[in-house]
Amino acid sequence: MSQAPPPYRPRRASLYSTQRRDALKWRWVGVVALVAVILTTGVFTYVLWTVRDLPDPGQSKILGGSIYVYDRSGRQIELQNSNGQYYQFLKLQQMGKWGPVATLAAEDRNFYNHGAVDFGATARAIGNDVLHRGATQGGSTISQQLVKITLLTPQQSIFRKMQEAVLAQALENKYSKDKILEMYLNRVNYGHNAYGLGAATRIYFGGAKTAADLTPGQAAFLAGLINGPAYYDPALYFDRAKQRQLYVLDGMLKMGALSQQAADEAAQENIQAELKYDQSFLKSEAPHFVTYVLGQLEKTLGSNIVQRGGLAITTTLDLDLQTKAEQAVANGVSALRSTGVNNGDLLAANPKTGEILAWVGSADYYNNAIGGQFDVVESRRQPGSSFKPYVFEAALRDHKITLSTTLQDRPTTFPGNYRPSDFDNAFLGNIPARRALLLSRNVPAVQVGQKEGMDGVVNLAHSMGIKSQLNTYPSTAIGTSEVTMLEHLQGYQTFANQGTQMPLMSITKVTDAEGNTLFQQTPGQQPGISHPITPAEAYLITDTLKGYSSQWGLGWRRPMAGKSGTTSGAETGSSHKDAWMMAYNPDIVVGAWAGNTAASGGGKTISTFGTQVGQRVLAPFINGLPASMKDWYQQPQGIVTGNGCGGGGREIYLVGTQQGVGCASPTPTPTQTPLPTPTPSPTAVSTGPIPIPTASPSP
Repeated sequence: MSQAPPPYRPRRASLYSTQRRDALKWRWVGVVALVAVILTTGVFTYVLWTVRDLPDPGQSKILGGSIYVYDRSGRQIELQNSNGQYYQFLKLQQMGKWGPVATLAAEDRNFYNHGAVDFGATARAIGNDVLHRGATQGGSTISQQLVKITLLTPQQSIFRKMQEAVLAQALENKYSKDKILEMYLNRVNYGHNAYGLGAATRIYFGGAKTAADLTPGQAAFLAGLINGPAYYDPALYFDRAKQRQLYVLDGMLKMGALSQQAADEAAQENIQAELKYDQSFLKSEAPHFVTYVLGQLEKTLGSNIVQRGGLAITTTLDLDLQTKAEQAVANGVSALRSTGVNNGDLLAANPKTGEILAWVGSADYYNNAIGGQFDVVESRRQPGSSFKPYVFEAALRDHKITLSTTLQDRPTTFPGNYRPSDFDNAFLGNIPARRALLLSRNVPAVQVGQKEGMDGVVNLAHSMGIKSQLNTYPSTAIGTSEVTMLEHLQGYQTFANQGTQMPLMSITKVTDAEGNTLFQQTPGQQPGISHPITPAEAYLITDTLKGYSSQWGLGWRRPMAGKSGTTSGAETGSSHKDAWMMAYNPDIVVGAWAGNTAASGGGKTISTFGTQVGQRVLAPFINGLPASMKDWYQQPQGIVTGNGCGGGGREIYLVGTQQGVGCASPTPTPTQTPLPTPTPSPTAVSTGPIPIPTASPSP
C-alpha cells in the first residue's frame, strides 16, 4: 500500500531567506523615510534660515527710496523717486468697493476662505504646468504675492515657493486679511510706473479720478493688468487687456459681487475712450521750492537720511497761491518781453509766522535756454533802490533823521569820488525824508547813509535778515551790494511783522515710511526769532511806503507797502541788469524780480524797471490774493504826531524826535556841484498800469 507523500513544508533555509528579504525591505523603507525626513527637515530648516533676516512685509518700506512732498493742506507737490515710480498710499476704506473686489476676482477669489497657501490652487497650477510642460499658471495667494513683490527676488523654483509659503504664513499669523489686502493694493505694479491702486487710477483715468470713483468696468480693467503689466499694456495691446478685463468681470460675477446685468454693462463700457495715460501730475508743482526744502532737510536730518528716502514732508507752501504766482510770473515775463526780459521770480511768505507760501524760482523750469532750472530766488543780485528802506530805517532808529528832515537832492560828490544820478537825470533840491524815500531819490538816500554811517546801515540790514556781505561804500545805500531774493524777503518780513523777525521756514513735519515723526516745527515758534527794530520804528517805513502803489501807478487794489529797485551795470542809459519789486501788509510779504538770463548763467541787459515789475508781475498776484489778506496796521505805541521842522505840516515821529532832527538844510560833508533847474517830481497815477518807459531807469 502506497503511502501518501508527506505534506510540503518549506525548508528552513527558504523560510529564513524570506524573512530576511522582508526585513531588508522594511529596513530600506525606514532608511528612505529617515532620509526623507532628514531632507525635508533640512530643506525646511534651510528655508527658515534663508528668510531669518528678511523684514516683516508689513514693516517694509513701500518704494523706500521715494520722497513725497506735500503742501500745507496735504496736497502733493512732488514725488521724488530714482526709478520714476509713482505711488499714492490709500487705506482700504479709501479704495472704494470695486477696486479690491476686482483684484480678488483677478488674483485670489477665495482669499478670505483659505490660509496663507491655497493648496487646491497650487495643485491645479502644478498639474497645468506639467500638462503644458512649462510654468504657465501660478497658484500664489495674495499673501504669497505680497511676500514676493515686497521681499523676495524674482525667480521661479520649488525652493522659492517654500520661502513664499513660510513668509506668507508668518504674515497671516500677524495681520488680518483686510490689512494684507490693503498692503498688496498699495504695492502691486500696474505698469506705466504706477504702483498701487491709487497711482494706477490717476495714471490710467486722469489726475482727477480717485480709486473710490472707479466703476466696476474700470476696476476690472485695472485688476486685469496686475497679471502682466507689460503683456497687457493697453497702450500697446488693448485687445489683450480687454480680454483680461472680461475674465475679471466673469470672476466678479461668479463671486456674487456683480449681477449678470451689471457685468454685461461693465463689459460694454468704452474703457479705451476713458484712458488718459496722464502723468502730467507727476511733474513738480514747485520744483525750485522742493530743491530748497530737501537742502534744508539735509541740514536738519543729514544727507544720508534724505538720500535713503522713504520720507513724507509736509511743507508751508500753499498750492493755490503757488499757482497764482506761477501765472503772474509767466504772464508778466511775456508782457515785458519787448524790453528784453526773459525770466522772473516771485517769493511770498506769511510775515507773522515766517511760512513760505509761494516760490517761483524762474519763469519756466523746463526752459534750458534761460537756464530755467537755476533758482533766481537764491542767486545774488543788486537790489537797487529796494535796499533804501534799510538805510532810512537805520537813520530813523538812531535819531539821525526824522521823516520831516530836510535832505538835499542836488549834484553831489561823495567819498570815493562817487557821484550818483537819478532815473530822470534831474534833481529836486531840498526834499523831506518821507518824500525822498517815496520818490526813490538816489542822492538823498546816499546822504542818509552817510549821516547814519554805512557800518550802521550794514549792521541793521544784517540783523533784519540779509546774510550776504554788504560793502560799506556810499553806493551800497542805493543797492549796489548783492543780495538774494530769499534774504531780501526776510528783511521785508521784519518790516511787515512790525520789527519782529520770524525766520522764513518751509517744513512743518517729516515722517519716515513707518509713520515715525523725524522732525516737526510749529510755525511762529521756530528758533531764531529776534526783534531788531521796534514796532514804532518799523511803522515809520511802512507808513511812508503805503503810498508807493498810488505814487507810481502800480494798480494794486488793496493796501500794501511797496518799494521798487532797478540796477545798472557797466552800461548806461536804459540798460539794466535787474528789476525788483517788494510789497507787504500784515498778511503777506512778497517780492518779484525780472531780468534776462541764459543757459550759461549769463544774460543780457533789459530796459524794464522795478515799477513795471510791480505792474506786470505783482499787481495780478496781489489783486488775486484771498480777500482775507487785506489788513492794515494800527499805529503802535512810541509814535507821536507833530509839526516837525518849520511847521511844514503834520508828520509822525518816534517819541523824543518830534521837535525835529536836521530841520535846517544841512551843511553837506560832500562837495556839491552847481544845481540845475529842478525837474518836477513824477506825477502820481491813480489806477491801472502805466506804459512801459523807453527812457532811462525809474526806481
